[in-house]
Amino acid sequence: MITLALRLPTIITQVDFANKFIGGGVLGGGCVQEEIRFMICPEMIVSRLFTEALSPREVLVITGAEQYNVTSGYAGKDSWHRRCTEVVAMDALCFVKPYEQYRPPNIRRELNKAYCGFMCPEKPPAERSAIATGNWGCGAFRGDPQLKAIIQLMAASAAGRRLAYFTFGDKRLCKNLSAMYDFLKGRRLTVGDLYELLVKYSQHRLQQAGQSNTSLFEYLYTTCTP
Repeated sequence: MITLALRLPTIITQVDFANKFIGGGVLGGGCVQEEIRFMICPEMIVSRLFTEALSPREVLVITGAEQYNVTSGYAGKDSWHRRCTEVVAMDALCFVKPYEQYRPPNIRRELNKAYCGFMCPEKPPAERSAIATGNWGCGAFRGDPQLKAIIQLMAASAAGRRLAYFTFGDKRLCKNLSAMYDFLKGRRLTVGDLYELLVKYSQHRLQQAGQSNTSLFEYLYTTCTP
């Protein structure tokens, strides 16, 4: 199941669009998603002291960091009166040449990374919280929001987690992603089916280099329509 929204709630597993060096430029000159996340929960900065660079199949889970610049509710708190919030730090690949993200090895890497962040084998499916995420790696790292959304949807499905996707004010993406989710669900496509389609789209996209590129959603609509 996927939920689309424009803003972020609090009691949920939240994705930190991380640098492989946790915290990125939080103590320097950075001010994008990860740095902002660390500044509103400054306890998270301590993780930089003992966390090495993340490997391709490694994420960091931070539990119980208090967000200091908003008020707390009355439920879901631990003994320190903090919300039981998990933050999962997942580093996306940075693409100097954006077309590189459509290559199958890079798609697999991002899919494995997201799955590592979303998997929760210690809890039964009914007790797993939703994953709050958004345009992971789509800012300074130049990722394609449509591709990253599909990758995260696949990872969440494989991990047995609900996905709450926050577009942060992008109403067009919110509408398009909601329509795409309904379309894929109606076609009863599996994660394996979607992966095969991404590989085919990779071949199609790379063949179009320098031409007018077909977006991933356009390709899926065309390919999956009888």
